[in-house]
Amino acid sequence: MNIAIILAGGTGSRAKSDIPKQFVELSGKMMIIHSMEPFGKSMYVNNILIVADSTYRDQIEDALFDEESISEKMLGFAEPGENRQLSIYNALKEIEKMGLGAMVDNVIIHDAARPFVAVETIEECFKALEKSEGVMPALPMNDTVYFSRTGEKVDELLKRETIYAGQAPEAFNYASYLAANEALLPDKIFLIKGSTEPAVLAGMKVAMIPGDQRNFKVTTDADLERAKELIERNPE
Repeated sequence: MNIAIILAGGTGSRAKSDIPKQFVELSGKMMIIHSMEPFGKSMYVNNILIVADSTYRDQIEDALFDEESISEKMLGFAEPGENRQLSIYNALKEIEKMGLGAMVDNVIIHDAARPFVAVETIEECFKALEKSEGVMPALPMNDTVYFSRTGEKVDELLKRETIYAGQAPEAFNYASYLAANEALLPDKIFLIKGSTEPAVLAGMKVAMIPGDQRNFKVTTDADLERAKELIERNPE
């Protein structure tokens, strides 16, 4: 069994909208619905678990009423944590509480604020998991990259060909990833910035697959405007 964990617990503090950006409507649908649709369509995803505050759960469920490919895979909700990684950990533990832990092979983690993920990317993640314990889409750096200890002067020129920008979704062997997160409790988990960090710290083998420039995260108001324009130009 493969479970998709959709992270929708963020507050969207860098955008000026009155509601978190993942619940803003794009072409008549909440952003989270756009982000979930490819997981509903993928034959590799058996179930979907959403991390969301109780304030927005009824709204999400109402939006899913006409989205059969998603709603038929819905497991339910998990509570947001104090940071992104604790939200992920709460979802992993919710799977355990549901009594599904022994049945789950892999989890794939995605941000509700990434509405342009492709079904092909999701499926390439699962294919890569056949030979690794984790997988992350990544984009090569196009700009020259520098290292600075203080942010005030250049200390070192980094080799651009060895630097990559990670994207979501990120997929992992469930049991190994749960153990990797539990190894960071109680305090180190607060320092984690990206989903793949616990896997790397635990020594899990994490593969990279080609990322997708279109699969950007909507963080700022400028990102939101870009997302609206893209969906208006390419309606489903």
